[in-house]
Amino acid sequence: MNKAKSLIKQLNKASENLSEENKKIFSDIIVYVRTSNIKSMDSEEFLQQLLDSFLNAEQRGVTIETVLGTTDIKHYCDEIINTYKSDYSFFSLYSEYITYSGILISVLSAINYFFESLKKVTKHGFNSLTLYSNFTLGTFFQFLFISASVVAIMVYIKKSCFTEDVSTGKLKDFFKLWGIGILWFIPMLLSFMFLDKIILFQLNIFLVLIIGTAFYFIGNYLSQN
Repeated sequence: MNKAKSLIKQLNKASENLSEENKKIFSDIIVYVRTSNIKSMDSEEFLQQLLDSFLNAEQRGVTIETVLGTTDIKHYCDEIINTYKSDYSFFSLYSEYITYSGILISVLSAINYFFESLKKVTKHGFNSLTLYSNFTLGTFFQFLFISASVVAIMVYIKKSCFTEDVSTGKLKDFFKLWGIGILWFIPMLLSFMFLDKIILFQLNIFLVLIIGTAFYFIGNYLSQN
């Protein structure tokens, strides 16, 4: 993952040399590729190759379509992405979802444990503190809901690539996202108010954090192999 971060840093720096027109096209490509469910290393190596093609086109004074041999850049990206995916196993294809699940498990569990502990201390004092955390129906709903929301956002962002950049479209998207944000907040609030009262089981918070961390490193390992 450190190598992927290094490639991202190099890519961001090198892309500043592009013209404004090509920078807009390349920005769409970056978003499109990074939300296409391919490994981070593969996406960054592909983007670096594309950036070289963009810079080559500008040096020769020709369009990027001429260098790539097609006017449909989106279709060109899809072909390369599908080529990468054809070599993936089931686990490597979804490796980054495993990584994100580990992060979500750790963060959500830590937040829930913090607020549970705060309630106990407020009502009964520090002697009531334990290392066990309640896992409620609300906890599972929050995990599933947040996961689905992240996937939906990625799909929405990907579909917004390679579209005309008009101000009215941006304003419409702003109000659309604002409305979605409110609709997202309501079920989360309701889960805290009602579903958190239904306790399913208890687990030691350190065990949960170990599980979340294991998911994170397993996902990282699979994404690089």
